[in-house]
Amino acid sequence: MGRYSFTRAERLLKGKDFASVRKEGKRIAGKSFVMFLKTNNLGIRRLGLAVSSKVGGAVKRNRIKRLLREFFRLNKEGFPPSADIFISVKQGFNPRGYAEVEKEFQDLGLKIQIP
Repeated sequence: MGRYSFTRAERLLKGKDFASVRKEGKRIAGKSFVMFLKTNNLGIRRLGLAVSSKVGGAVKRNRIKRLLREFFRLNKEGFPPSADIFISVKQGFNPRGYAEVEKEFQDLGLKIQIP
């Protein structure tokens, strides 16, 4: 696959993987979401998302997930290699577009380092 693809192998799919990243990963809190990072032995970056129904209806939640996946797809190289990334969206996050998601990650400083 190409550099800008987002394959099934790059997704966190199992509940135990989500729980492991959340429990053992490094926590980075932003204004609109919390990101957890944990190294893996797979040699690839994997992304998992959680958007609670408290954030909004299905349409809003799915839009937020699409925007976050798009940011990951275009900026994977900025994340640590061989890492599991779990993003939990906080209540009240309502991005108007991709630019707001990008700004939120810039506010975090993308100083993403896994110990």
